[in-house]
Amino acid sequence: MSINVGIAGLGVVAQALLELAKKNADQLNDITAKTLCVARLASRRLRDEVELGEIAFSTNLDDLVTDDDLNVVIELIGGTDAAYDLIKACLERGRGVITANKAVLATHGNELLEIACARNVPLAFEAAVAGGIPIIAALKTRFPANDINWVTGIINGTCNYILTAMSEEGVAFEDALRKAQDLGYAEADPTFDVGGMDAAQKLAILVALAFDVPIEIDEVYCEGIQDITLADIRHADEFGYSIKHLAIGRQDEDVIEMRVHPALVPKDNLLAKVNDVENAVQVGTTNTGVLRFTGPGAGGDATATSVIADLTNIASGLYRQPGIGGGALKARPIGEVSSAFFLSIAAADRAGVIASIGETLASHGISIASMVQKQEEVVRSDDRAVIPVVILTNEVAEHELDQSLRELESLEDIASPIKKIRVVDLA
Repeated sequence: MSINVGIAGLGVVAQALLELAKKNADQLNDITAKTLCVARLASRRLRDEVELGEIAFSTNLDDLVTDDDLNVVIELIGGTDAAYDLIKACLERGRGVITANKAVLATHGNELLEIACARNVPLAFEAAVAGGIPIIAALKTRFPANDINWVTGIINGTCNYILTAMSEEGVAFEDALRKAQDLGYAEADPTFDVGGMDAAQKLAILVALAFDVPIEIDEVYCEGIQDITLADIRHADEFGYSIKHLAIGRQDEDVIEMRVHPALVPKDNLLAKVNDVENAVQVGTTNTGVLRFTGPGAGGDATATSVIADLTNIASGLYRQPGIGGGALKARPIGEVSSAFFLSIAAADRAGVIASIGETLASHGISIASMVQKQEEVVRSDDRAVIPVVILTNEVAEHELDQSLRELESLEDIASPIKKIRVVDLA
């Protein structure tokens, strides 16, 4: 029996998929006990360097919908509009779909999964989060005899590469970003990555799987890494931390927090050791402790491998559609989340300033774990000398901290704004 496959797109991942499928055809056929055949491909244009052989090619995505000889369609075009239309049309026609598209899932995933369930056809998306890491497959099981308490990770390779370069090479954010673009790790317009939205979309999917709630991208608090400086990285290092861009989903009774932001991570934690474009996800469970997944988060071969994993599971009849949306999502606002904080305050070099900082924080119930007054001088725009004061607070609700920071910033001897970075306890 043959499983006829259609592919939408002819970019890096699609080309890697064609190569891997061809190279491993005998193995894949043995695994599935079927003959996997790429029968049709649709893309905006044909690439001369790609040998398609007997694969039917067109520039019309609708050909993948109307070709009733196809059993599965693999969507690799990206974006949300055309991809959504294609996936929906295929599912409604009773055709299974595999996608690597986190954006379309974050935007339309609830609707598409509902259609897939109603039509009893698979909608698989292992490649949509963390590239070659099989985190979707793991979360689909929800670890029987376990409850998942939290899921957190580094799930954007561009941010991780930039922060690694800043830390290890001592280059500023702008220079690290430029290098990432030169190496193909960042887009010409990097806003989607460095601004955090890419990671936020992936987190919304992970949280839905982990806690059986709808995919709700609008409930994810999102910060990027644009404001991280070399001084921040140096000061964090002196306290025993690395700065990483983290995605965090945590369930506390019936409330779930979903946040993406830079964070101080203890240097002895696995995530602090994940560098360059690598990804890592940690899952906190009740009975098996912390489960850790690391590997390449992007790239043609890694992503194509996850696509093939979905394809072989579907072809062999082993694919199980994940349950999403069984429970209601009650999201915790970021202001109600408690954590320790790293603060960098530019204060005038005069007597009594440090005392006033401590008193202001104490008046809001905020205790200081560590405080260092740096000796190097920084000159403000009004030519008044200020000295960096670096503080680690103990755990506090964010809205309480924000009130104290507003009060501090109103003081004549404190330069605004005060840098605030959350400290994440991953014990």
